[in-house]
Amino acid sequence: MAAQPESFESSALQYTLLLLVLVVSCGFLTLLISYLSSVSFRRLHRLLTAMPMAVAIVRSKDGQLVYANRACRELLGVRKINDRYLYPDALSATMLCDFLRPLASLSEFVHVRDELPGVDGKPIALSISGQAIRCRWQDCWLLSIVPDKAAQRNQIKLEEEPKLFQQVLNSLSELVYFQNNAGEVIGTNKAFDRFWRGRYDEGMESIKEVGRIGNSASHTWTTAPDGTSRLLESNRTQLVDDNGGVFGTLSISHDVTDWHEMQEVLKSEIEKREITEQELAQRNSLLDTILSASRDPIGMYNEQGVYVICNEPFARALGHTQTGLLGKSARDVLTGEQYESFCQTDQKVINEGRSIKTDDYVVLEDGTPIWYEVLKSPYLDPTDGTNGVLVMARDVTERKMAEQQLADAIMELQELSFVDSLTKVANRRSFDEQMRKLWFSHMREQQPLTLILCDIDYFKAFNDNYGHQQGDFALREVAKIFSSVIKRETDEVARYGGEEFAFLLPNTDLPGGEVVAAEIHQALADVGLTHLYSEVDTKLTVSLGVATLTPQPNQDYGELVEMADIALYKAKAAGRNCTMSLTAVADLAGADTNHR
Repeated sequence: MAAQPESFESSALQYTLLLLVLVVSCGFLTLLISYLSSVSFRRLHRLLTAMPMAVAIVRSKDGQLVYANRACRELLGVRKINDRYLYPDALSATMLCDFLRPLASLSEFVHVRDELPGVDGKPIALSISGQAIRCRWQDCWLLSIVPDKAAQRNQIKLEEEPKLFQQVLNSLSELVYFQNNAGEVIGTNKAFDRFWRGRYDEGMESIKEVGRIGNSASHTWTTAPDGTSRLLESNRTQLVDDNGGVFGTLSISHDVTDWHEMQEVLKSEIEKREITEQELAQRNSLLDTILSASRDPIGMYNEQGVYVICNEPFARALGHTQTGLLGKSARDVLTGEQYESFCQTDQKVINEGRSIKTDDYVVLEDGTPIWYEVLKSPYLDPTDGTNGVLVMARDVTERKMAEQQLADAIMELQELSFVDSLTKVANRRSFDEQMRKLWFSHMREQQPLTLILCDIDYFKAFNDNYGHQQGDFALREVAKIFSSVIKRETDEVARYGGEEFAFLLPNTDLPGGEVVAAEIHQALADVGLTHLYSEVDTKLTVSLGVATLTPQPNQDYGELVEMADIALYKAKAAGRNCTMSLTAVADLAGADTNHR
């Protein structure tokens, strides 16, 4: 009986020793794993610190910075305090989370473009690549960040375009300035600055007195910089954006003092003809002198339309000489359409006793085109008491050409906003707008819409080995080839981003899209752009993803883009230099699973 307790105590001691050995072993194993993890991170730390490009490790769940090398800190303004890395004030972990959230299902991504605040808080166009890793027992992203040179070049281009616009404005002799809807001045030309130097408030106040915005004009007397009194004729026009919204006004003023004074002199001389026959003869002589001296067309005709007074420029504008025109009827001089318009305006002048201003386009016998601003005013002939019309025309060809140049410059700027500056095909903005229009039109008509997404194979290797200048040349040549493949006016090829292109094929089913894809491959093969660093060929090749949908009311065009993107992914996975297709939502679901 005494031996049994001794045996029990021996067994308890053995179990206690075994448990102690297990605890010590587990602790040792934990310390060993922690040590190995720490060693692994220190090796990664040394490797990333030496890299010349900006590199960061970001925690997946909340976007917090785990590590940022020197290049990253200089690029984004990241601060390092002991072993902690802090975002600058303009950048936050939430912004990184928003950027990474759409990419959470991927294990890696390459050259995703985005804008993040830089050191000075201004947005920087960046190209970001990422690799999912485990760091310090947590899911993280290893990010490499480089400036997007193409976006920076486009920004420089956009900054230069307003300079061209300002040069056109400064070439005009008219006084021009722009206002936004709040009445704030957003631009002037040199003529405006010279005339209103030191008196900008007065100049803008005088133009504000213009009546309703449109074709009507206002006349305002003011003082020129040389102290003389000048009469300004001002017009205001609404500025309308692409969506039809009014975002400001354009105001243009012309100096019409000389023309006004001549008009007043002529009116005064005509009215004074009532006094006496002698005074009438004297004033007729003065009138003839003024008519001869004037380079602007001036003429009179009575209520029967017979020309009674004119100068040589007036007769030449109608294709006659001065002596040949006097005494003729307007019915015999003008064409049927011109005469009808002639009668309508003249009846208003004579019956209502008011002046009417119109624009008239004339081509002289020598082929010279001229724009005239024509003012018709009523007059009473003192010799017989009959009514008539006084016509004075002013050559405004230069002003019309300036207005046309201004309109052409505005149109050119609008066109540039829809064309890729490097490849001269449609840009991403144009593609998105065209996709939106075609989607709704095809939904109404229940017609198939096909999208082809294209990616140049191993283009990064091309750029790395041949240089970015040669890479830009290759992109331009590829764009020319793609444009030659597109045959219909309704089809569109656009630069989707970087080395990616997109083809929009309205009213096209999947077989039709696959035919176009085959033509793209063949056209590239025929040209044979050399690419010795490609892993699929010695010539430059592309991978194509073709997708077709007949839009339904419960869908949006994002589904078509996603299908084409998955088809493109399958083409890359199949070895590149090939075409893959998707045509149904069911295909999309299955392909999406494989894609993930």
